[in-house]
Amino acid sequence: DTMPLHVPRSVDDVERGIAAYGAAPGGKLLLRREAKAAAEAQASGVYITWCSTKTGAECCRIASVCRCLCGHRLEDHAPVNKNNPRPTPCTNCECRGYSFVPSRPEEVGMWWLPRRKGFDVRAWRAPCKCKHGHDAHDPRTRRCHGCACASFVSDYVCIGCDGAQEEHETVLEVESERRAAKKPVGDAFAPLQECSAELRHAVLGGAAPSHQSLEDRVARGEFSAS
Repeated sequence: DTMPLHVPRSVDDVERGIAAYGAAPGGKLLLRREAKAAAEAQASGVYITWCSTKTGAECCRIASVCRCLCGHRLEDHAPVNKNNPRPTPCTNCECRGYSFVPSRPEEVGMWWLPRRKGFDVRAWRAPCKCKHGHDAHDPRTRRCHGCACASFVSDYVCIGCDGAQEEHETVLEVESERRAAKKPVGDAFAPLQECSAELRHAVLGGAAPSHQSLEDRVARGEFSAS
């Protein structure tokens, strides 16, 4: 028999789980990276997201440390012009324009990999169907340097929308564009805004909230049973 998997179905479920077991290290790192992206967006005025081309859903906030298909970080690409925000070329290779790619297995549902003995998450690269990583492919032609693969085709899906890499695009917007589209800006763009201050502190760090901890709230029965 296998142990049943409990899937959180509400914010209360998430808060109860974190109070009982703590936040998953990989998930915590990813959300802190998204918090960095939100802070950088507020500072620069340019909001960068990874979006589904099918639904328009914003699957990820993109920070300066996020990786491109070329293998380099966003910060390794030319600065974005706020007056004409668009993906810029890489300063370290022939990549013509930044294109976000997941950099941790948890982002594509491979949550078990970091738990394997000897697994080096720093060496992990989002895989092509040819089994080579994205950075083994030419930054312009996408041809693989390690085999006869003619073009990078993702062998994974986004954990947020179940879409392939090819069903996403990197979107750059200024605040006025987002407001016109009724998308969150400023503090509202930061992750976990719908959650309690206790949960945000537990996951994102920063100053501790002055009121009760998640554990205290669970003990007092504040969460619904649903």
